[in-house]
Amino acid sequence: MRVRAVLLVMMAGAALLLGACDSGGEEPATPASESSATSAATSSGEQATATAASTTTSLAPVSKVFDAEAMQMSVQQILTQSYRVEGVERVTCPPDQPVEVGLKFDCTAVIAGEPKRVQITVKNENDEYEVGYPR
Repeated sequence: MRVRAVLLVMMAGAALLLGACDSGGEEPATPASESSATSAATSSGEQATATAASTTTSLAPVSKVFDAEAMQMSVQQILTQSYRVEGVERVTCPPDQPVEVGLKFDCTAVIAGEPKRVQITVKNENDEYEVGYPR
C-alpha cells in the first residue's frame, strides 16, 4: 500500500514537472535590464566633465534622466575641488533633466550666501556633462 502511494505521488509530480516545462509554443519573455552609472568628476582647464547616476529600463523606450542628487554632489565637488571656489554652501539642480547631447540647463550654487548660476552642458549619452564656472 505504501509503495503504491509513493508511486502515485511520484507520477503526479512528474506530470506536474512535464506540464510546467512545456512552453506551449510561446516565446519566453525577455527580462528587463537595469543599468546605473556611478558619479565621477574630473577637471580640465576652465571646464569640468562629470558622470551622474541614471537608471534606464529596456522594456519601453524611456528617455534617460540625470539623478539630480548625484549631480548636485558632483557639481559641488567640482566647484570646490577643481575650480577652488570657497564658500560653496549648497548646489541645487533641476530634477528629471534628460540625457540629450548638447542640452544646456542651470544649477544654482549658493556661494557665500549669494545664489550663482552654474551652466550644465550635456556632452554625450554616457551621462557626461560639463560644469561651467559660477556666474
